[in-house]
Amino acid sequence: MVMDSRLYHTDKRQWHQELPKVEHRMCARHVYGNLKKDFPKQPKMKKLFWQLVESHNKGDYGISLANIKDFNVDVYDGVMKRNPETFSRAYFKTTSTCEDALNNFSESYNSAIEKARALPLVEMLETIRRQAMLRIDIRKNESLKHKGKFSLKVGKVIAIEELHRKYCRIYPGPTGQFEVKEKSVSYKVNMKSHTCACRRWDLSGIPCRHALRVVQDKKTYRTEDLISHWYLTSTWQAQYSDNIKPMNGMKFWNTSGEETIEPPARDKSKGRKKNPAKRMKSVHESPTKGKKVTQHSRTMHCSRCGLADHNSLGCSNGGVPLKPRPPKKKAKTQQMVDSVSLDVGEGPSQPSLSSVTFD
Repeated sequence: MVMDSRLYHTDKRQWHQELPKVEHRMCARHVYGNLKKDFPKQPKMKKLFWQLVESHNKGDYGISLANIKDFNVDVYDGVMKRNPETFSRAYFKTTSTCEDALNNFSESYNSAIEKARALPLVEMLETIRRQAMLRIDIRKNESLKHKGKFSLKVGKVIAIEELHRKYCRIYPGPTGQFEVKEKSVSYKVNMKSHTCACRRWDLSGIPCRHALRVVQDKKTYRTEDLISHWYLTSTWQAQYSDNIKPMNGMKFWNTSGEETIEPPARDKSKGRKKNPAKRMKSVHESPTKGKKVTQHSRTMHCSRCGLADHNSLGCSNGGVPLKPRPPKKKAKTQQMVDSVSLDVGEGPSQPSLSSVTFD
């Protein structure tokens, strides 16, 4: 389970009060956002931080930490205060066959239910239920159309690893064990247990460059036999083989006989309000493609005279001609049919809630 770093607590015991047997990982993106607030204007820090996150083994982890310490001792102390073992792949368990260090799943979920969150409770749950039904059906159709034995991710990862395979050399050991040397570093590979000292294979379930080098030199092994069963197309299809059962609308529900609960009065005050369901991005987060996030740290310039710290309405430089503004571009509307962002469908089962029991 990857947690948002905004839920970070110095007392580790609080992490295990809920789901104590589940591995708790911190979201590296949020950790970096908080770190950047404390240490702004450090462009090199980003590369060093993500090298630490993407360290798959303790050897690379130690080198990455040393590089951060050589760069800036204060930044190093800030990283250590945030317990880097919780967001570096070097300390992730291998039982989940997942190397994710981000909580993008929860961010995608919040974005998908944005319309539903603005509805009353029952209508919200009904809309989310329909969204889930649509999503499962779309995923089911996609999985049935896929002809390969494994998912698309497997092919992409192996293609990248094969680019580095040519720099490796193998030294055979006991049955199923090999020493693979990449440049000046040696790695122990066990083809029986599907493990490698680099831990890329262990974490992801997809053979690393060192295992692929063994496959290339020893014809007794096949790449498809070394991939985790979680990436099989049959496993993918089984996940979406069933769906949420349809149900009748509210008019078919039994009445409770209790008094109807009316919704609260709407605020009729004028002015544009921010959507409370929309998560506000931090000034340190990367902007969405094609959109501006904030005017933070930007200097205003006058369109009349070009000077800073005022606009054309408050310009006191008389006699300077007003620069013509370029024509506004027409907004392009595009409907994206995506399995993550789904339409809310037909809306609630009925316009308002009645006195009903929820059996």
